[in-house]
Amino acid sequence: MDTMTADVESAWQTVVGQSEAVDALRSWSTDPVHAYLFVGPAGTGKRQAARAFSAAVQSQLFVGDQVGRDRQLRLALADKHPDVEIYEPDGPQLLVKAVKESIIPSVFRKPADGPRRIIVIDRFHDANAAAAIALLKTVEEPPPNAIIILLGESVPVEHVPLASRCAKIEFPPLSRQDLAGWMSDHGVAPDRADELIEASAGDLRRLELLVDDPGFAERSALWLSLPTTIDGTGATAGRLVRELTTMMGAASEPLVARHALELEELDAREEMLGTRGSGRSGVDARHKRELRRLRVDEFRFGLRALAVQYSQALANGGGREIVDAVARLRQANDALVRNPNESLLLHNLFWNLPPLRS
Repeated sequence: MDTMTADVESAWQTVVGQSEAVDALRSWSTDPVHAYLFVGPAGTGKRQAARAFSAAVQSQLFVGDQVGRDRQLRLALADKHPDVEIYEPDGPQLLVKAVKESIIPSVFRKPADGPRRIIVIDRFHDANAAAAIALLKTVEEPPPNAIIILLGESVPVEHVPLASRCAKIEFPPLSRQDLAGWMSDHGVAPDRADELIEASAGDLRRLELLVDDPGFAERSALWLSLPTTIDGTGATAGRLVRELTTMMGAASEPLVARHALELEELDAREEMLGTRGSGRSGVDARHKRELRRLRVDEFRFGLRALAVQYSQALANGGGREIVDAVARLRQANDALVRNPNESLLLHNLFWNLPPLRS
């Protein structure tokens, strides 16, 4: 295998699992089309695949230049390539203003470090209908030196016309084998694998945080002990809520540390380029979303652990109160999308759940 092939291969190896998607993108990278749509659940590797694809495409342009090739790969994989730009909505939706004022001008900008521009639009499933319509003509007729990559968890009905103009790459949920292999490669003890995979719900980004979370085992044990600890009193419910919310606050520490490092790198890069502060607001907004998502994931993990126990109790002949308990857990899970008062939600839930025998 020659040096170029080895370098490009190292980029593809950063994508966990997704062999079919990687094989397709590996073929596309030597002769790419103008637009792609990566579709799959959160944490299945779409963003990393976009990095690897961008690195492979840009490195193809430096045949015979080992130093240039290595630089292209390194910058693209670190999200620092001047001709690979990643956009993510600042708020809950991608709006038409961002498409017209930021994304489209970026697509038509001249490349700074080679003949191609690659524009990655993350969370495209959150684009509203007007934003999707505004981007349609650009996706249909981009400049010849541009590649647009849309990343989405689904394809809403209003996005179908735009999706039909893209080469679609599916990213199915990662298998337990893929996740276990990733943990083995990163030195995680095998006896932790099943519990961590279950808690991650197949989301590799969450798994990455959990393996560095020293409080996970204690937090998991508390969730699992709840059905035999609650006693129908407000005092016990309040105590359990305080313990859990304190633990969940500590669970954010690995992510906060990662954010701090990212901001240091951003400040250093912008100071070097003389653009200090220009990208801070977007990064800060993303950090807030990631912290919120972490808390929601923690709640969903805990509620899922409770639901398993109460569903088992129902299967073992539980009565009406167990039926009601399963319904309450489902309602609490559904309520998370409305950004509720977390303490109040948990207090009401724990107060009304019937205790189970140990």
